[in-house]
Amino acid sequence: MADQTPTIIGIGFDTEGGRPDLSDWDLILSRLEDAGATYAELSLYHADLIAGGRVIAERRRALEQLCARHSLEYTVHGALTVNFMDEAHLDLHKSVCRAMLELCNAVGATVMVQHPGKVPVAPAPVLDRLHAIQRDALREMGDVAGRYGVRIAVENLFIEHPGSYTPDPRRLAEEIAAIDHPQVCGTLDFSHAYIMTTFLGIDYLSALKAFAPYVNHLHVHDSFGQPATMRGFYSESERIAFGAGDLHLPMGWGDIPWETILPEMAFRPGTVMIVELPERQHGEMAACARTAERFAEILNQAGAKAAA
Repeated sequence: MADQTPTIIGIGFDTEGGRPDLSDWDLILSRLEDAGATYAELSLYHADLIAGGRVIAERRRALEQLCARHSLEYTVHGALTVNFMDEAHLDLHKSVCRAMLELCNAVGATVMVQHPGKVPVAPAPVLDRLHAIQRDALREMGDVAGRYGVRIAVENLFIEHPGSYTPDPRRLAEEIAAIDHPQVCGTLDFSHAYIMTTFLGIDYLSALKAFAPYVNHLHVHDSFGQPATMRGFYSESERIAFGAGDLHLPMGWGDIPWETILPEMAFRPGTVMIVELPERQHGEMAACARTAERFAEILNQAGAKAAA
């Protein structure tokens, strides 16, 4: 019998902008609930919860109590600095990742978003070796995640300068397929993919469709897909005015062709959609929640059609 789980099982927002001591996170989570979210993605990389690769026990308890006061379900965004292609510091990266997974377990989070490696450009054999190291590390972390009932969802990033390397969505799909671990899947960030494909000069929709079968988590926000090659903006408002870089705009403020791409997507059942909205745009949260609900309907229809 075919899996009857819908493609999108919930929508939510991230907690980016909360104070590192968690003192305003109650307010933020209440704001998410008021907007109609069913999930919160805890931006734990922005909180003082881990020291030297180990969870601070009293801070973990404070996080547990905070989350228990709300009716939301939780996902977690892991440490941004964790980089399993950084061979020289690999053990430390693993320690921080393990600590983040421990925090996921503490709050009952089902997904931990993890960035892929980002390194200086190197010859293909060197990059292939670093990818192999990363695959082994993610399998190892996947085993840890499995004990906690957590999926590690590797997020596609982007580059804006030719001296940097991170896998584009097509290569990330190949890597997740090669890892072949039940607890390791993909996070599709639509804006990151838009910027990356613009930079590389490849087709946006084709890249999304290559990654889609491995995706079990979504980050939605808008941009113009333009690498931030221009410098010297006097404010974030001016950067938005010029449409430069990864802006995290409310959907509809940029020019991602949502109505064209979403019906073409077939993600894994049980996917959560997180709107990554900066605090400066929280006034748009209710409108973004309604838009996310509409996007979820489109994706659920697309998923049902693909499964038929």
